[in-house]
Amino acid sequence: MIALALGLSTALIQNVVAWAQKKIPPTRATVIYTAEPVWAGIFGFLAGEYLPVSALIGGGMIVGGILISNYKSEG
Repeated sequence: MIALALGLSTALIQNVVAWAQKKIPPTRATVIYTAEPVWAGIFGFLAGEYLPVSALIGGGMIVGGILISNYKSEG
């Protein structure tokens, strides 16, 4: 039952992503995709997983770099 629910939710998510990619500009899509590891980290933390401070800093630098590069390309 759980596998069926995961399969259906994955199919739904992929369809929404495919639809959204047609509707928004590529730079905005990149910013949205940048949030994916952030949400994964939040849900992982809520599930009881912990990252060392160095991993959090490194991840923050990567996400920040992506956001800054997209900001510069739009402006």
